[in-house]
Parts: sequence; C-alpha cells; structure tokens
Amino acid sequence: MKLTVSFVGCGGMAAHYLNVYRDLDWVRVASCIDVNPESARTAADAVGAPIATADYNAALTDDVDAVIISTPNSAHRPQAVAAIEAGKHVLLQKPVAANLEDAEAIARAAGQSTRTVGLYMSYFDQPLIPDLRDMVSQGWLGDVVHCYARLMHKGGMTWSEEALRGNRTWRGSIEETGGGCFIQLAVHYIHIFEWIGGGRVVRAAGFTRNLHCPGLEGEDLACAVFEMDSGAMITIDAAWCADGEELAVHGTLGRFHYRGNLLAVASSAGPFQGRVARYSGGLTPAFGGPQGEEQRMEIKPPAFDDIANPLNQHRAFLEAARDGRPAPVSIASGVHDMRVVAALYESARTGRAVEVG
Repeated sequence: MKLTVSFVGCGGMAAHYLNVYRDLDWVRVASCIDVNPESARTAADAVGAPIATADYNAALTDDVDAVIISTPNSAHRPQAVAAIEAGKHVLLQKPVAANLEDAEAIARAAGQSTRTVGLYMSYFDQPLIPDLRDMVSQGWLGDVVHCYARLMHKGGMTWSEEALRGNRTWRGSIEETGGGCFIQLAVHYIHIFEWIGGGRVVRAAGFTRNLHCPGLEGEDLACAVFEMDSGAMITIDAAWCADGEELAVHGTLGRFHYRGNLLAVASSAGPFQGRVARYSGGLTPAFGGPQGEEQRMEIKPPAFDDIANPLNQHRAFLEAARDGRPAPVSIASGVHDMRVVAALYESARTGRAVEVG
C-alpha cells in the first residue's frame, strides 16, 4: 500500500525536493496546496497529483496519511496542529514557527500524537555532517573548544527591492518570519553544533542590524556568540546582504573546515575513515608540539531530490512514517533551537548576554 501525501506550500524551496515524492514508487501525492493557484498546479503537474488547490482542508481528508508543510513560519502552528489533530504524519519546514509560543504549541500537539511528526533540516542530507559528528564522538578532534559558521546570501536585497516596489514578500515581515536572516539561516548551524556533540547552548550574546534592506522589517546582518554547557564557544554570522558560507570546528587535537565544497581536516589522533571524509594521518612540526598534517578534499553536497541518498531527509521521514518510527529530527529539538534564537534576539535588543531558557 502506498503512503499518501499532501504537499502544502509549493513555491520557494519546496520546488527543490518535489521530485522525491514523484520518484519514490511507494509514495502517492494526493494534493498540492498553495495560496498561489499557479504554484499548486505546477507542483501537481510535476508529481502527478490529481488535486491542485488553495484550500488547506484538502490536506486533512481521510485518504491522506502524511502532510508536508513548507509554508511561511507564521502559518506553521495552525496548519501543523490541524494536521496532527487529524491524525496525520507531519513534516514541517524549519524553523518550527515564527515565535516560541507557537513552536511550543506545535510540540505539545506532536507529543500527544502517535504518528511521525518531525522537522525538515536540509543540511542533514549531507553525509559530511554525520562524519563530523563521528569525528567528535570518537575524540578525533579532541575536546571541541570552538565552532564557527557563516551563512550568507543576498536574497534579502532582492526581497527588499521588490517590497519597495510594492511586491511585499512574507520574508520581510517580522510577524510572519519571527525576525530576519538569523531565524531563517542560523537555525541550521545551531542545530548542527548541538547535535554533533550532544551539548546545549546555555547563553547567547550578539548584535543584529538592518544595513541594506530597507524594505524588510527584520535584520539583514546578525553576529552571535554562544556558550555551550561544556564551556565551548560557538560563533555564527548570518546575512541577507552579503554572500558566503563556511563551517569550522576546532578541538584540542584537530580541526575541520569546510568552505566552497572543499574540506580541510587535520588531527594528531591518526587516520579517519567516514562516509565521505577521509584522513590518512601524519604529523607536522608546529608551535606547541607536532600537530596533524592538513589534508584537503572536494566534497559536493547531494541534490535535494536525490532519492538514492539514504540520508535525504524527505526520504528518511517518509520511511519513518511508513515504518512507524520517530522522525529523524524531532519537533522538540527544533523548539530548543527557537529558544536559542529568542535569546539571541533579546541580547541584541538589550545589549547583554542572555541565558537560554
């Protein structure tokens, strides 16, 4: 028997992973739903769905097993709670909601459900992320002391220009997003840094500014410093007015740096063999004693719609729903991300470090 799905929110990022639902032969898309009828029809045609509509109630019909929600943050609470209460499996695009209150309401509903309810975090498609977790758990990096991430694109400048011409986007509204670039981008790396080591962010400090996006209400630049319960530090920079992305983790025995599909790693702990990351070992003289010799390799991320990738988060969620297992990423973990985001925004507003609730 096929798993029957309703796809809610068909524009934006959703278009990148629609093919997963078309290509898995044990999945059937019953309906594609979007406030823009043209987007719904385009998606329905792409996956062979018989229904294209703007009516969310189509997701709650008896024949639907799972609801995939990729809508603006402010719509997540009413849509997710309605689907959960209707007995559906639910996969929700990150972040959980536009604010902590709504996120907690979704988590309460999920906690009462016997179905598979989870959060879509696209970076977990990438095999390099569990490789990084293995490096940490195996002690290959030693004690992790600092993590850094930068995630920036210039989409905000485009949305701002459109808004100033009268074509407002939901991403420009604090009510609909919950903020600006930080809530939309930084949640990826907050989640990753806690997941790789099993620790928790306990305190936040940072700054937010809107420098180049006058058509948007939220920030287009954010710089955050977080303290972990281990004492390690995290720095995350996010922007909608500049380009660039990188990920780095430094420990007492080694380092990991990924930028532009190029991974550079070094460790004095010896070789490492992961899913995609490999290190043959070797030492080089350095101040403070010999350190691991740096080795580099190209690692390209998989496509969003690669169903051959066992880590594809849409495939993994659908398999969990089919088999009656928990979702790969829980709603509860996403709520914690929201608490970290809320602490950062309070720090930016008050100018002081803020404890994460």
